[in-house]
Amino acid sequence: MRITVEATPIRPGHAAGVEAFTYGLLTGMAADPSHDLRVNVLRGTLDQWRDQVSADQIGWSEIGQPLRSDTAPGQLLRRWTPTRVRDSLAVRRAVNVVRQRSVPRQRGSDITLYPFHSAPIGPGPSVVVVHDLRHLHAAFHAPGFAAVVRENVARASALVVTWPHPYRETLRLFPEAAERTALIPTPTFQPAPARAAARPEPGLLVYPSSTAAHKNHATLLEAMASLPQCRLVCPGPLVEPEASRLLARAALPDLRGRVSFPGFVTLDELNALYARADAVVIPSLWEAASGAMLEAFSWGLPVACADAEPLLAQLEFTGAEAAVFRATEPASLAEAVQRLLADRAHYATAARHANGRLAARTWTATGGDYLDVLRWVAQGRPGPMPRSTFAAELTREEAP
Repeated sequence: MRITVEATPIRPGHAAGVEAFTYGLLTGMAADPSHDLRVNVLRGTLDQWRDQVSADQIGWSEIGQPLRSDTAPGQLLRRWTPTRVRDSLAVRRAVNVVRQRSVPRQRGSDITLYPFHSAPIGPGPSVVVVHDLRHLHAAFHAPGFAAVVRENVARASALVVTWPHPYRETLRLFPEAAERTALIPTPTFQPAPARAAARPEPGLLVYPSSTAAHKNHATLLEAMASLPQCRLVCPGPLVEPEASRLLARAALPDLRGRVSFPGFVTLDELNALYARADAVVIPSLWEAASGAMLEAFSWGLPVACADAEPLLAQLEFTGAEAAVFRATEPASLAEAVQRLLADRAHYATAARHANGRLAARTWTATGGDYLDVLRWVAQGRPGPMPRSTFAAELTREEAP
């Protein structure tokens, strides 16, 4: 089977969870040498991809793409362009038309895998990975992105969804796609290394995430003003326009010296932060599933998280317990952190227990589940769609 993975929408160091997911999935798929795997990446990023995915059998192609928002000029434009304009249907369609002209036709491939559902897909047999559908919800509605998602769902030969909550959302919003939609959960993106030694520093809070608006750093920073005993480190891509606002807020006297945004960090640097952390705080308003939460569980770190619907669903399917707070209320967040730190041992034990459900999941097994779906599409979708046994176990459903 000849597979092309269209990874040009992902710039290393800027795409956070989708980036980590794609690194892991490529590594898992490459563990099976029985297929031909080719990956298209953004021009100038090949060395970064090879650093993360060390698989000799992958064939790489670099492709230039104009009008990127993750370049320095693009970030500046993003900072000053009103959100309603940037996310409008007219602007997104114009940008996508220009970008698509740079994408080569997939000649010689049996199937194309698209690991990012918000970028337009091309013709031919395809599998699209759906991470979350927030752009279709009223609170986060972005007409341009919503249109792309709907078109991709309609055109894709098959859909794969990464976690139970967005899977249920996909079936609810697109019931016509149910027979070609599969749930394939992933491992924890960046689990604690074997024999990792944690040395918690009292009061050190960590929130690994990009600064996209729905990540809700603003509420976290206001809560920090009520937590003078705490310090906060927020590693992750600095996405405009929120990044400038957050850096300005962190520089004010009540937070100065206690809140830092180091930007994208290496895996070693992230592990060093987790090793020092007293707790992980997740104020996000929407996720497919929080990678930071799963990483915290792998370290046995207590978690405080917002009452956003996907996060509550994540606590349910992992069997976890966290200090939950009202997502947009700084006082509620501050109270949850105080409650967590006052009973840290209890929440740390709960985190270690939750990690048990995902600890055995590997990228090789995940890649195998994806290859089953890709093969099903490449062969003309004979019979029922392949289903992940692990997904059935995770959701306590009987495997088909």
